[in-house]
Amino acid sequence: MKQKGHYAEISADYMKKQVDQKADMMIVDSRPKRKKYDKGHIPGAVSIPDSQFKKMTEQLPEDKAKLMVFYCGGYKCKLSHKSAAKAIAQGYTNVKVFSGGFPEWKQVAGTAGAAKPMANAIKSGKEEGSIDIATFEKIIKENPESIMLIDVRDADEFKAGKFKSAVNLPVDDLEKKIKTLPTDKPIIFVCSTGARSGESYYMVKDMRSDIKDVYYLEAEITYKKDGSYSIKATQ
Repeated sequence: MKQKGHYAEISADYMKKQVDQKADMMIVDSRPKRKKYDKGHIPGAVSIPDSQFKKMTEQLPEDKAKLMVFYCGGYKCKLSHKSAAKAIAQGYTNVKVFSGGFPEWKQVAGTAGAAKPMANAIKSGKEEGSIDIATFEKIIKENPESIMLIDVRDADEFKAGKFKSAVNLPVDDLEKKIKTLPTDKPIIFVCSTGARSGESYYMVKDMRSDIKDVYYLEAEITYKKDGSYSIKATQ
């Protein structure tokens, strides 16, 4: 691990170890989304192109001490370094750059970095737009990077406990940010009871006709600080 400026540069082996262990971190792909990220990326990475960094800061973690790893197109690409510097300027204290980027990731991981395809199609729940609870739990445990999991609870609720692979987008903010939702993977909304996640589902159906694979979890969910949870079907 090499130190550069106010952040460390990490190796491909270190990066792969963190991904394999599902470390509690945020991986940021600083490359253009459609031209690069959508064609392949490190599992679990979110797309925040450096050119849109200021517009997409709401996707950054609330915890300024959370580990953040930026990467882009390799040693000759400066996008990840620029984004890392911007994150530090906003007060983030645990910022690293994977300088080898996606080209080196493909060499050590032996994969294009895209999410593994789901073995079966998503099974719907009893309510319109809902996902079957057993199907949801299987995806979360075995292939979380195959979906975009959005927690629409308020930020203080999210901070108190959450699914490790979820991003926080409170339902009150969804309408103004709805254009940023991806179309390259299924979207699943969660909350605590199915009420706010259901509202989010219908908002997307009304405002984003281009998003076909969108669901919500109709269930009572109890979240714990350590990332564990319990799910109970609503009566």
